[in-house]
Amino acid sequence: MTYIEKHLDEGESIVRVGRFHWLWYARAWAALILFGWLIVGLIYFIYEMIRLVTTEFAVTDRRLVKKTGFIAANVDQMSLEAIEGASMRQGIIGRIFGFGNLDIEGRGEGEVDFPIMAAPAKFLKAVNEARSTAERAAVDRLADDLGRR
Repeated sequence: MTYIEKHLDEGESIVRVGRFHWLWYARAWAALILFGWLIVGLIYFIYEMIRLVTTEFAVTDRRLVKKTGFIAANVDQMSLEAIEGASMRQGIIGRIFGFGNLDIEGRGEGEVDFPIMAAPAKFLKAVNEARSTAERAAVDRLADDLGRR
């Protein structure tokens, strides 16, 4: 069970889990193969693999969550209602191989910067769909409350 799964609120469910692109694992393995005979290659490999394995990011039906860290957990989260915009960056190599950066901007100073991920457009689509669903649910609750009065 992942950190994010363990820390879901009651009734909250995960809509989409982000993941690193396979090229980031290949980069770590290439460093080990090419520079493993040097201590630097081995250290880089260990560092990258720990970073790749201990970083989690997901969108739930209520919020965005990004967790980094091995010993200490650093968690960034933002409620879906607080999202104001997003920016996705994909260079030509990213478009060809399907990876890119995604930054979600919230009200005020809030921002969640996701690491380079696989399929950032699909993750952004999941964020937008979850946000629309949450907004519709809030409007429906308000309409129900007004209808009861």
